[in-house]
Amino acid sequence: MNTYKASQKNSSQFIVSKKQVSKNKTLKTSILYNKIESNLNSSLSFYKNSSSLSFKSIEFDILKKAYLNDKLIIKNNIKKLSDTEIILNITVSKKEEKHQNIICKAVFGYSFQKAS
Repeated sequence: MNTYKASQKNSSQFIVSKKQVSKNKTLKTSILYNKIESNLNSSLSFYKNSSSLSFKSIEFDILKKAYLNDKLIIKNNIKKLSDTEIILNITVSKKEEKHQNIICKAVFGYSFQKAS
């Protein structure tokens, strides 16, 4: 079995809009999850075996709230890639001048299904 770590990083960004926040002007968790999932799907589509991926596991940890008009950056990188699985680390942070303000961390795992 070939197992190796890759350094490929993918990112996307968005600005929190009125349609994406609750009454108290905080980003809805479902919107954040959908943005992360969209980022992952676009990254995974580059793999030749992407059609044989099945969802395996998730860790999703919201550290801070995001608010209306916040500029957020979603970054994912491969933690593990093998013949049987791919595991990705995701961070979501507020775009700020001097430091990275992480609001969410997640780990998504996918299994490669064997062709029948």
